[in-house]
Amino acid sequence: MMPLETFSLYVLLCVLAPLVGAFTLSFIMIFERQIDSLQKEANRLKLEKELQHANYDQLNQQIQPHFFFNALNTMLSLARLDRKDELIKGLEVMAKFFKFKYISHASLIKVEDELAYVNNYLEIQRLRFGDRLNVIQTLDKKCEVALLPPFMIQTIVENAFKHGFEKNVGPATLKIIIHHAEDFMYIEIWNTHLIEPLHEKKVNTPHDEGYGIRNIQKRLHLLFPEQATYLIMKHIGNETLVEVKFPLTRYYGKERLL
Repeated sequence: MMPLETFSLYVLLCVLAPLVGAFTLSFIMIFERQIDSLQKEANRLKLEKELQHANYDQLNQQIQPHFFFNALNTMLSLARLDRKDELIKGLEVMAKFFKFKYISHASLIKVEDELAYVNNYLEIQRLRFGDRLNVIQTLDKKCEVALLPPFMIQTIVENAFKHGFEKNVGPATLKIIIHHAEDFMYIEIWNTHLIEPLHEKKVNTPHDEGYGIRNIQKRLHLLFPEQATYLIMKHIGNETLVEVKFPLTRYYGKERLL
């Protein structure tokens, strides 16, 4: 006959075993649900990040055809006027421009690369405007190693030509000023002809009117979603100023430091 103490221990084990088993099973299920939840959250964040990159790339690709068509129109005008030497020079500049365009796929590039890109564009415009065009560039030394979204300056400069210089006669002065204050970089682009500010454009404005400016605003939001950025366009005297502000990001070798 089983001793009383042994029997009591046996009963206790019979009672506790299902409880321990149920507790262990519940713990495992809760743990698995937590792991699954964390995995789903990680996937969601990854998908959001990929969507941001996709949106950025889409916006970036939408901006580029404008210069392409403007450059072709310039080459066509030179050909019609039989200005062969200038046409050849223009084609060489275009080749340099598109070489840079198709080897650059980064979301941020160095200021010096962007300015090289812009200067190729300006070389083509000088073929059209001749002595009428005056360009002034000022670059803060600290901003030489800074990064910015590609095609930002070029887009604003193109906007100055498309909606300012090309619609007015007389001298055309373009100023590009890049400087910093505290932890932000500022890009100022001035032109000597008034451009209708974006917020004042009429409802029936052509589809591409001001599109480049809105594109820059969207790209800044995608790149710096939690930091202060702005793009403003305003008239000061007889000039139009487009000013952009975004976090100063410096480039050191392969590293990117905010």
